[in-house]
Amino acid sequence: MDKEKYWGKLIKYHRQMQGLKQDDLAIGICTASYLSRIENEVVIADENVYTMLFERLGIDFITEQKQVKQVNIQLENFYEQLLTNQTLTVQELNDLVSWQSNELHQTLQLRAKLVYIRYLLSLDHLKEAEDQLQKIETFISWQQDRETQMYIGTSTYFYLSTMNYTAILEREDKLHLRHLLLTTNQFELANYDYHLAFAAHRAYAFQQALTYIERADQSFTHFYKPLFQLKLYSMKGVILNALGRYGEAMREFEAGMNLLSYVQEIQTARQYSSLMNNIAFCFESQGDYERAQQHYQKANDYQEDLHTVVNWMRASYRANDFETLSLLFDHYPQDRFSIGHHLYQWELLSMALHPEEHTLERLQDIERRAFIYFDEQNHLELILFYVPLWATFYERLQAYKPASACYCRAFKASEKSRCLLSH
Repeated sequence: MDKEKYWGKLIKYHRQMQGLKQDDLAIGICTASYLSRIENEVVIADENVYTMLFERLGIDFITEQKQVKQVNIQLENFYEQLLTNQTLTVQELNDLVSWQSNELHQTLQLRAKLVYIRYLLSLDHLKEAEDQLQKIETFISWQQDRETQMYIGTSTYFYLSTMNYTAILEREDKLHLRHLLLTTNQFELANYDYHLAFAAHRAYAFQQALTYIERADQSFTHFYKPLFQLKLYSMKGVILNALGRYGEAMREFEAGMNLLSYVQEIQTARQYSSLMNNIAFCFESQGDYERAQQHYQKANDYQEDLHTVVNWMRASYRANDFETLSLLFDHYPQDRFSIGHHLYQWELLSMALHPEEHTLERLQDIERRAFIYFDEQNHLELILFYVPLWATFYERLQAYKPASACYCRAFKASEKSRCLLSH
């Protein structure tokens, strides 16, 4: 049977409720001072001591342990469900909420709160999740205990949800949190490594991202979670593509397609669309714009996605397929988009499609808004494509000074990209 510190708090609660002094309860079992240390969670007593103390209080210690163990099992099940993108039933959610108010078992209460925060993140309730995480942090021991492990996993997912990728990487670099997860199950360790890889990729630390995704591969040795395996294939392919290792990237994407073809439970439009979009971008990165177009179209046929649409527009322009680009603009007007880099790419490509509308004032207006945004959001790949393009538009107007400034901006982005790739 488990020996947990919080039994001391339970003993103290029932002793005080029954109006017993420590001497009254401890007599014949242990000293009053030792009971005090038990109640204040300074020591974990022998199991026989707990049994005798609970018997004197009229509590069935074995039944109490079984109940706590059962709650722990349920909390672990809920947590794993959330990690694998499953939802909780109304009854499960009600149980989770009720366990958060169990002040007698602080460990269970803390675990329940952490699982509930992970639930909030699954609903994108980011502000409420952040507030709860801040309140809980002071109770985290930063040891290899379950509460610390749940906190690391949940807070990392919060940073991913808020796109604070540098916070994830800097925290791991300074605190080496991964070693605190070495005693958890292999899936959770692999999940953390996957999130590190995701963050590193978004921060353009591609070599570091590859190290993390390979660790995730090594940790995740079973295929009982095919959706997570698919995510590993896709993420590794995306990272290898960013490193210019296109053949290896394609093999990862092909492995993902093969997995999809065999496992019915993950055969959703979203998964096919996401994987097809990654394959399309791999072709685009290699300069094969026609095949990129084809795969972006397939991705959007599986599930309409405005990110895919913008990519399809860009690939169509690069393939000089202005007929398709015009059709896409007709079908997807600007008011369909809301994300910053989607809006700016739509506007940039619209201007590129209509060179007769180019004036120095219009080009400079879009440059000021779009390129500053790309800089702020660290969209290096967009700067490296659109900024040199804009320079050629300036040159056609014989506006050589702003053209030169564009080339300088592109050079700085190229150097930044080169430095990040070298790490």
